[in-house]
Amino acid sequence: MEGGISKLVIFVLIILFTTTALASANTGNDADTMIEIEEIYSSIDSCDIALSSSSTLEDLILEVQLVREDRIIDSATIPIDSISVNSRIIKVIQWETKTTEDGAYEVRVQVLNDEKEIIFTEYEFVHGRQVIPEVVIEGTISNSEGVTAVIRPVDATLVDIEYMLVDGFDVIYLAKDEKVSVHTTPLTVHKRWNTLLLNNKEYTGLVKVRPSNEKNAIVVTDTFTSMDNAKITDVYKDEIGASATIAGNSQVPFDGYVQFTVYDENGENVVESAIMRSPVLLTDDDETVEAIWDKRLREGKYKLVIEIIGNDGDGLDIQETIIDVGETVTISNNVPEEAEEDKSIPAFLLTQAAFVLAVAFVLRRRDT
Repeated sequence: MEGGISKLVIFVLIILFTTTALASANTGNDADTMIEIEEIYSSIDSCDIALSSSSTLEDLILEVQLVREDRIIDSATIPIDSISVNSRIIKVIQWETKTTEDGAYEVRVQVLNDEKEIIFTEYEFVHGRQVIPEVVIEGTISNSEGVTAVIRPVDATLVDIEYMLVDGFDVIYLAKDEKVSVHTTPLTVHKRWNTLLLNNKEYTGLVKVRPSNEKNAIVVTDTFTSMDNAKITDVYKDEIGASATIAGNSQVPFDGYVQFTVYDENGENVVESAIMRSPVLLTDDDETVEAIWDKRLREGKYKLVIEIIGNDGDGLDIQETIIDVGETVTISNNVPEEAEEDKSIPAFLLTQAAFVLAVAFVLRRRDT
């Protein structure tokens, strides 16, 4: 009997040990893949997902589905090559749907590793029948220099603003303004991209506004094609040459040319021309480019055209002005004969001298 009880106890202990070991193994596996979906935001237009990890992971797949009444209306599969230990990444999806029906929508997010799901979550939002927010984004404009948005308050509040530059699914630049005061009048905000952009590439600018005391946010996106850009801010010109100060206005490096062309007064015939390479310029950079004419311009009026030529050979800015060359004045050292210095003593000096001598003579006689 005692032997049977002992065997039963051992059997139970084996089961408990096995169960505990399996639980420990599962817990260890979760610890190894400590990836977390920190935040999800979605509207009918776009979705952004923030992921973090306490360990280095590689070869992950992010699966995202937009669901309406259990029907998948759009989806995205995003490869994640790696995520570093204690890092945070953001992925952005632009939804392409034909439906804009009012009502509830669901976003399903899962992370896979070797086709095995390691985390799953859901996010719900309502389109078309939302509660009136505290602020509204009236509009946004994104370009190669940065992003600008106009925020209109419904009630005076403090807001947190995020600015994202998106390349495909990846956020390549992120900036934040926290606890920005919005009162009774619209607020215009601007953020410059502090990263280099490639020429003729499509990017998306994203602005997310969240009242500081709320979790709900408002997001607006704007897609643009990056281009180099520069403008003429100052010009100097004369009969010897000309110069132009060029200011960059894009995060696409400007590596183009400045062309100087001098025409006659009627603007028909080219008198002088020069094309000069510009230094590389980014936003807020400026340099002066100079050109010297082959021959000094003669007296008269000329038309000067200065043009900035971009990386692709396109004209970015142009300025026209006039060069007015006056008559050249010759200074001669020859003095006319009639203007030669008269070395004789002037008559009025002789008169004064005679008067002084006469007075002196009279005074001397009195003394004697």
